[in-house]
Amino acid sequence: MTQGKELPKVLILDDEMQMRFYLMTLIKSIGCEPILAKNGAEGLDILSHIKPAALILDIMMPEKGGGPVYQELVTRPDFKDIPIIFFSGVDRDAFFHYIKMLNVTLEHPVPEPAIYVAKDADPEYLKEVIKTCVYKNTP
Repeated sequence: MTQGKELPKVLILDDEMQMRFYLMTLIKSIGCEPILAKNGAEGLDILSHIKPAALILDIMMPEKGGGPVYQELVTRPDFKDIPIIFFSGVDRDAFFHYIKMLNVTLEHPVPEPAIYVAKDADPEYLKEVIKTCVYKNTP
């Protein structure tokens, strides 16, 4: 770690301990500091104290899942510019259908996620996705 230079932070919201450990290792390998949360409620609490360079979000979590967390993030001005990487075992098309159905009930629809990576994705691909998000948003 370079003295005097703070590493870019990446917030991981995933309820599976093994997945948090896996993502933590990947994030450290690209020169970033991982911040871990085991559910959406904990992740939103952390966001009240730090502003990460990127956020990795699982969909299926207890207490507050990825869908409601995403909805809150994209509607709050203080969170809107944080890149969100959905990283999930849920089928992409099924989740995008959920967003479409959610939007039917909302006065202000939420956009489809820009980045969606399956949990079985190649680690090198995932690292590139994370690096692109982090370093395009880091001064």
